Amino acid sequence: MTALGDSLWPTGFQFSYQFVQGPENHDLVLRDSDNSREQRIARLSDPADPRSLMGRRRSRVATGLGLVAPGIPMLFMGQEFLEDKQWSDNLAWKPELRLFWAGLEAGDPAMLDHLRFCQDLIQLRRRLPGLRGDGLQVSHCHDSNRVLVIHRWVPGSGQDVVIVISLANTPYHTYRIGLPQAGQWREVFNSDAYENGFPNPHAVGNGGHVWAEESIAHGFLASAVLTLPANGFLVLTPES
Repeated sequence: MTALGDSLWPTGFQFSYQFVQGPENHDLVLRDSDNSREQRIARLSDPADPRSLMGRRRSRVATGLGLVAPGIPMLFMGQEFLEDKQWSDNLAWKPELRLFWAGLEAGDPAMLDHLRFCQDLIQLRRRLPGLRGDGLQVSHCHDSNRVLVIHRWVPGSGQDVVIVISLANTPYHTYRIGLPQAGQWREVFNSDAYENGFPNPHAVGNGGHVWAEESIAHGFLASAVLTLPANGFLVLTPES
């Protein structure tokens, strides 16, 4: 988790508009002659079965992180609907690497859930200035618990947003997180909602709201006790 937090703002850049966030691109996931390039996120999330529950959840975390982190977000073709194959610019040589549009058109549940997830998170980024600002702080990082908390904001005007990521394989039900201010916070996004057909009736989360009390944690004067979904993330904003 430490390495993940350190990667959010690449060295050598003063402003977030100067760099791109994209865990997949045409160079990384190209199928070359010696098959030496990277696999797609879905395949890396669970090499044995990219459509497994763990694979789907971790794919949402990896894709979602690029959409809530500073920088210009980039989605590579098919990433938005859980494509798990490498790509080729020579389909006469590798016709099996065509994008799996047929699965999406046939209503594959995992693909539809992931597409809705990407659409909604893009809309959230457009709606929340804090996700587009230059403010960034990794306020909590626990490698053993596999939890990372990111504070985003617009310098000079606030617009606080807190992203809580857990890559643990089981939920946390009483995890205390430091928050910039006391009072009511809204859970405006929960990646676990994009399972079993949106909205997931069994999503693990906080019911849309959390209460932050005046209790010091992670460098903040306020904190809240949260339920964190396994291999998932939450986005919190203060109640206006």
